[in-house]
Amino acid sequence: MTYFKKFTVTEESGHEVGAVNLQHLWADVYGIQLVKTEHPVSAKRWMETIAKALLEVKSQPARLVMFRLIEDAEAHELRALLPALGFVKKHERVEYRKSVSELPSDEGTPFTWKNAAQLNFSPEQIASVLSEVSVGDPDHEAEADPLLYIQDFLSDPVLSSGLDCIHFGFVGDVLAAMAVVQINPKTGWSRISHMGILPEFRGKKLGVWVHRFAFAQMKREGSLLYHGGTVATNEKMVRLFLAHHCDFYRRMEEWVYFTK
Repeated sequence: MTYFKKFTVTEESGHEVGAVNLQHLWADVYGIQLVKTEHPVSAKRWMETIAKALLEVKSQPARLVMFRLIEDAEAHELRALLPALGFVKKHERVEYRKSVSELPSDEGTPFTWKNAAQLNFSPEQIASVLSEVSVGDPDHEAEADPLLYIQDFLSDPVLSSGLDCIHFGFVGDVLAAMAVVQINPKTGWSRISHMGILPEFRGKKLGVWVHRFAFAQMKREGSLLYHGGTVATNEKMVRLFLAHHCDFYRRMEEWVYFTK
């Protein structure tokens, strides 16, 4: 499903000075993004426009609305007003970037990788593995339906998608890991939409090889820029970004609004 609506922020003269974009992200999760210009907009004005977006989203099959508050000069004022609209702070996130050409290879990997098309996996089988590798992930929503969650992996309107972008790593003949790599073919921007290891294979320092497989896949598909992120308290993932010399990009707070 693709949904997008723009709510403009204007001066009294009618001149547009910013916008609040409301869009479907994945499954039953929608997102709000502020589009800023060089013209200053008060926090109160932002909140008024966000409130309009929240009214609109009630007509959609949304369970929650996510808003990522980027740390900048306006963050303090916006943070103080978000609870009044019904938002709850979920956690903090950190993001990293790196030129794909500078990322390490996966030479020496203990994994053998096959994608969902090669394995002839059904959406139900993919969702089942996703549920297993997500156990203990601080970014995982336990209440989310994994079958809904994978729909954007299968049919994203902008990024590469389908069974070919969903990969499974095997140690010997045993399935041990999962990595979903998606690329914007127009810009070369790429992300690891999900990566994880089954609980019985954790603690064996295999995460580094899952990360590196994704890098190798990006290179094979002609990606130019890797953009990744994680919950700030996810120390293992943060260590992976640092070990692979990814450059710190930004810090943000993730706030959520439940529609029901």
